[in-house]
Amino acid sequence: MRRKIHLNVEPALRELVPAFLENRRRDLERMHEALQAGDLAAIRDVGQNIRCFSRVYGFDELTALGEEIRCAADECSTLRIVSLQGKLADYLSRIEVPD
Repeated sequence: MRRKIHLNVEPALRELVPAFLENRRRDLERMHEALQAGDLAAIRDVGQNIRCFSRVYGFDELTALGEEIRCAADECSTLRIVSLQGKLADYLSRIEVPD
């Protein structure tokens, strides 16, 4: 069984987290579509958005993952992007935010 990721979120941001996570799931869809189209600029933008928004919420691992996605797009490394897409999907499936 995969281990859950428990995140501590500032109380002021807690009610915003579900929408934030839903947007990151949409980012996965955007990455998939962009990969199919060969649109590395769109993937770079997704990585940049993940990095910036995750930092605001204090999600360090997700921030780093967004940076890796951005760099992989800059390097035109589609194999790395596919791998990172899998890591992002796994991370999002395991995340839990306490009430």
